[in-house]
Amino acid sequence: MIVVKVVLVPEGHVMTAAFAIGLSIQELKRHLAAELRVPVEVLQVSLDGRVLEEQQSLMALGVQPHSSTRLEMSSTDPSTHPLRPLRPPEQDNMPDVITVRVHTDDEAFQEVVVEIERPRQQKAFLGGYRHRETGAEYHHAATQTRPKRRPDRGAVVFSRDTQTVELKPQTQQCPVDVSTQMTGIGCYVSCMSDKMVIPSNYVTAKEYHSRRLRAVICLQSFARRWLALQAVNQMRRERDRRLAWLELQERKRREEKEEQLRDRRQRWLSPQRREDFNLLYHALESRLEGEGSHGWSGIRDVDETS
Repeated sequence: MIVVKVVLVPEGHVMTAAFAIGLSIQELKRHLAAELRVPVEVLQVSLDGRVLEEQQSLMALGVQPHSSTRLEMSSTDPSTHPLRPLRPPEQDNMPDVITVRVHTDDEAFQEVVVEIERPRQQKAFLGGYRHRETGAEYHHAATQTRPKRRPDRGAVVFSRDTQTVELKPQTQQCPVDVSTQMTGIGCYVSCMSDKMVIPSNYVTAKEYHSRRLRAVICLQSFARRWLALQAVNQMRRERDRRLAWLELQERKRREEKEEQLRDRRQRWLSPQRREDFNLLYHALESRLEGEGSHGWSGIRDVDETS
């Protein structure tokens, strides 16, 4: 196999494909004519400006195996049959031929030329699956590798006769005869284990669906009542916790206020620091301002003498 790069003149587009080294120029032109959808007669292949003959092979051009060569191809009638690639330019990012290195033996490698075929139609959606936890979607995709051909077993496996069912009417008879025993003259059959079966009223489809609808509505009403009770109980528990917390905060506030009053009263009765005396003077001043300003000097003198 060799890689052949064909330059379309005068557009300058490059077509790359892999061919057998013994392929002739005529067979090469047929393959490219099918790709470009133009007649074979209008194609002209040249190498370094020299037109190649159709009988020449690629080996005659001096091309070595697993190598590449560059040829030029033009149209003898460009006005009627111009050479344009059918594949749009945005799809030319992927090469047509790649070289794969294959490990054959323990320490031996072989380079294999692989030709990539691009289908002309859009690939069909083959389905897939979705991950339940992450939500990621995985799609099945078609491959370009052709399946291996099964060996011929020498017998017709798939045929229309084996896949077609032949229909024909035919009567059938039960192999076992069935009979019943009834009370008659000379024969008595006990009726102690018999059951009286009474047919019930016929129920139409409309009545059946209406009864199911009423049952569903009843179930929904009970379920919604239970959900409402759960919500009310939750709100009641939250209210109780909120009232308990407010009561606790109020109790703490009262206790702190009483503690402050007891501490202040104790500092009034037995002052020991300068702050205690200042607090006592401030309380006396506040009280005397309410009763009048008389008597303050005596108190100050008594305090100073003390």
